[in-house]
Amino acid sequence: MSVSRRAFLGALLGTVAVSGCSQAVDRLTQPKLPDNLLVPSGADRHPTAHLLNRATYGPRPGQVADVERVGKERWLRRQLDYDSINDKEVDWKLRRFDSLQMRSEDLMSFGRNQTFIVNELVQATILRAVYSKRELFEVMVGFWSDHFSINHFKDTDTVIFLKTIDDRDVIRRHALSKFGDLLKASAHSPAMLHYLDNTVNEKSHPNENYAREIMELHTLGVDGGYTETDIQEVARCLTGWSISGRGRFTFREEWHDDGKKVVLGQEIPAGGGQKDGDKVLDILINHPSTARFVSTKLVRRFVADDPPPNMIDACVQTWQATGGDIKQILFTLFTHPDFEQAPPKLKRPYELLLSILRTTNAHYDGDDGLIDWLVRLGHRPFGWVTPDGFPDVADIWANNLFGYWQLERAALHNELSGVDLDIWDIAKHVGVDDKADKMIDFFGRMFYNRTLNPTEEAAIKGFYSDSGRFSQDLSKDTNRRRMLDTLMILIAGPAFQYR
Repeated sequence: MSVSRRAFLGALLGTVAVSGCSQAVDRLTQPKLPDNLLVPSGADRHPTAHLLNRATYGPRPGQVADVERVGKERWLRRQLDYDSINDKEVDWKLRRFDSLQMRSEDLMSFGRNQTFIVNELVQATILRAVYSKRELFEVMVGFWSDHFSINHFKDTDTVIFLKTIDDRDVIRRHALSKFGDLLKASAHSPAMLHYLDNTVNEKSHPNENYAREIMELHTLGVDGGYTETDIQEVARCLTGWSISGRGRFTFREEWHDDGKKVVLGQEIPAGGGQKDGDKVLDILINHPSTARFVSTKLVRRFVADDPPPNMIDACVQTWQATGGDIKQILFTLFTHPDFEQAPPKLKRPYELLLSILRTTNAHYDGDDGLIDWLVRLGHRPFGWVTPDGFPDVADIWANNLFGYWQLERAALHNELSGVDLDIWDIAKHVGVDDKADKMIDFFGRMFYNRTLNPTEEAAIKGFYSDSGRFSQDLSKDTNRRRMLDTLMILIAGPAFQYR
């Protein structure tokens, strides 16, 4: 996606004006930025920064050099062996969120007073994504939360509480295990069964919702080779898969259709009871369409909106050779010869927020105010209404770049609730707070993980100087305000907004 110079600056200056910047809009005349500054390109990116931009929520200061020292492959293997990574620091930060460890019946006992339950899960999710040393694991938690998407707010009695259990016992427990284990855990998840209406699936009135979605969204894909008859047969197999009043999985034998079924050409004999559903899961896990559908989504997430077929094929081959081992599939993906040539991918709002916090080493105290920003930007974790999860392509999010710029401006002006991000403190700490050129060069390297290329340098420094009306001396308030606006151009550029 490219954005014209006029559209980019027009929207950006509107952000400054609407947000109440003290500098008058007429002082921010449109700079003559080259159009190619606004066209994403991976030509200049550092290969290690590229890996970290895809396998984490954005590199932290100094992390590119650290990974360079240990080697990308060694770092990747370490991330995949996430259990060996000491994460006590983030565990300490999570200690105040009591609901994360509660039993289902305790969570459901809160009744209508559920706001802090749902907010605690989102706050903890943000904290983990910002601070956890198990960085790839956290990215995969986000991926699977979209793949097995559950809307927090379907109802105020069940799902709104049980999603906490699903996050803990399904997604996080199996995010880097085998896909089959993850699918089976999800199929026994009270939150998932209630969200997709299988709790009312009984033999006299079969409900096909979960049966349809487990094939269309979780395994085979819409073109994966199943029919309407298969949906009906899977629904029959899953009759009686329900939850108890305490919010736990239970099988209601009296609700189950115990007759013979045929699913995707495979006969499931009569009299199987709960095992009918287990057999369906095995059929779906081992179906070739599942490997291709999920591999395609992985390549789309980590490589390109239009996933390269050869990379999908490589992931499918590893899937088939390892029985769907997620760690091995990811290793194949990230070490594929074509990975470094991946085109830029637009950060979704949640990813943009996290990358800002991580890149600047900002302090986030777990305040729930960031949730409001994510709601405003349409990317509140666990808030996607339909079961297909948040979209992972630029076309959906590029229409809200004005919202992106508002978030970026708030961050640069240290106006994010619960976040301490002092640009001038950073600049003073590294000794670049006195001269404009030094400050632009430093933050260019911080945000882009490389030096500015000549086009970028000319455009950004030209915007700051504005025909000589602003001096290099950053001791003046006028120049400091101008510098923040200049850093806004820097952070709103494609080299940062794209992974």
